[in-house]
Formats: sequence, structure tokens, C-alpha cells
Amino acid sequence: MKLVRRIWLLTKEKEVTATILGYNYKDNTVVAQVEEQKAIIRPEDISIYQNKQNTGYIFSLIGSTIKCTVESFSKKDGYILSRSKFMAKEAEKYNKGDVVTATIVSSSDKALYLEFDEELSGIMYLSELTTAKIEKPLDLFKIGDKIRCVITKKRGNYFELSRLKFYNYITLNIRNGKKVLCKITKKLDDNSGYFVEVTQNPNYSGIFDITEENINKDYVIGEKIPLRIIHIKDDKKQLKLRTI
Repeated sequence: MKLVRRIWLLTKEKEVTATILGYNYKDNTVVAQVEEQKAIIRPEDISIYQNKQNTGYIFSLIGSTIKCTVESFSKKDGYILSRSKFMAKEAEKYNKGDVVTATIVSSSDKALYLEFDEELSGIMYLSELTTAKIEKPLDLFKIGDKIRCVITKKRGNYFELSRLKFYNYITLNIRNGKKVLCKITKKLDDNSGYFVEVTQNPNYSGIFDITEENINKDYVIGEKIPLRIIHIKDDKKQLKLRTI
């Protein structure tokens, strides 16, 4: 008991590096290790976007190390850790409008979940990802991809991120006849063409039609192809394109 108390007194609220070992479904806890001592983390203390039902992100962390603060110590569980409290301290370095490079760690049908600065988490909704029509975010990206984005909202260690606002800093000379590289995002419901985003700036997107020249071509979602602008709508960011 004296040893347990001594360890607790030495480590309370200290920052430690934990290795993620697995997930305990019985107790709904993340199993970890600090040095040679066992530890646990509650799922909601891994990330502010984590919950007990979605363990995919947790399993992606197995074998990796994360920084945490020590909440308490018990003889049964060892260290009880919180990553979210450590993240809250790190979040003080960032403000709305800052540009960051974030890594995709998880996804839903309506948003991407990302990390930046190693330990901070952010969410990016579809409306801030692209102006093109897409079914789901992973049609354009894959887990592990890095995205340059802007912090649009900060509340404690909660961040909302925008890819589109980052590209507001990048000008693109759009005109009829200009050739642009595009990424296919979705097929039109009537199979008459495809939705695309302009890879140089996803604030620009549009449609290219299936014509006699490409009727036998089977395009793949996520594929990049060169296209030519044939019409620019009034807002100057919605385009009609053709294959070159």
C-alpha cells in the first residue's frame, strides 16, 4: 500500500507517454502501459470525438504511443490516464484562423476526424471539405492522408477545420478553354457524367459529361483526369468541363 501511495504521489497530474495495447470490452476501457506499469484510459478520454461504440480509431492506435496526464492510480487498474486533458493544454497554442497540417484518423458519412500536432483532434464536415458532390469523405481521401486546413472554431480542445478556407489563400485563374486537373467525386444519378473537384483548389468544382469521345471509358471515383473548362456559371466556381 505504501508503494502504491508513493507511486501515486509521484505521478499525480504528471505527463506520461503511454503505449496502447488493446481494448477491454468487458470494462469498456483502453488497455495501455506506462513504462512497465499497466494503465487504462476511458474511450472518451482518448479523443473528444471517441465513444464506446466506435472502437476503430482505438484499434488504429494499438502499438503506438500517446501522451497523457495521470488521473489517479489504483492497485487493480494501475494508472488511470487522460489524453483529453493533455490535449487541452496543447490546444492553448492554437487559435481560430491558424493553418495546420492534419492527418485523417477516422471518418463518418458526414465528416472526417483528424489529428494535428501529434496529440490534437479536429473535425471537418463535408461542407468544409469540398464544393463537389460526394457520397462520403473517403471517396476522396484515405486514412492517413494529410490535409492542409484552417482552424475555423475552437472551444477548449474542440477544433473544427476547413480545407476550403485554406484554399481561399490560393488564387486560380479560371477561364473558358483552360485545362485543369480534376478528381472524380461521384457519378451523376442518370449516368450522363461525373461530378469533379479541381485539384488545385477544391473551392472550384463542376460536372463533365459523357460524350462520344469517352462513352466507353469507365472512370473511377477518386481518379484524377485532365479536363477543359467549357462554361463558367455566374458564381465563377461551378464549372462545366469536357475531356481533352
